[in-house]
Amino acid sequence: MGEPTRNSFKERLTRLEKIHASGGAFEATGTLGRSYFDANRQKRHRPFPWRGLALVCLAMLLFKAVLLAQLDVQIYTARVEALSNGSLIEQVAGWVLKPDPATHLISGLFQPLIGR
Repeated sequence: MGEPTRNSFKERLTRLEKIHASGGAFEATGTLGRSYFDANRQKRHRPFPWRGLALVCLAMLLFKAVLLAQLDVQIYTARVEALSNGSLIEQVAGWVLKPDPATHLISGLFQPLIGR
């Protein structure tokens, strides 16, 4: 094949691939082809990512537990209270990092591992 013929062939293939990718095809006049059904297909509804939210909450709980196990309870509480007296972002961080019963339970499990 000569070079000009090859280039026009590649251009034709590229054009056909674009048409097929966009949902078009060589359809007979008056028939319902792929483009009709693709246009009328309902969009998939993506549910709320509950699993991702649960993993973020679990990671935050483990982070708090490791900090509480590494620091003394009084030091940790004092640092969280210092955050609660700061700006709005620091107050939110202080509320999130406030030790709860689950954090105390998990930090008790981490303390032998850390060496305290």
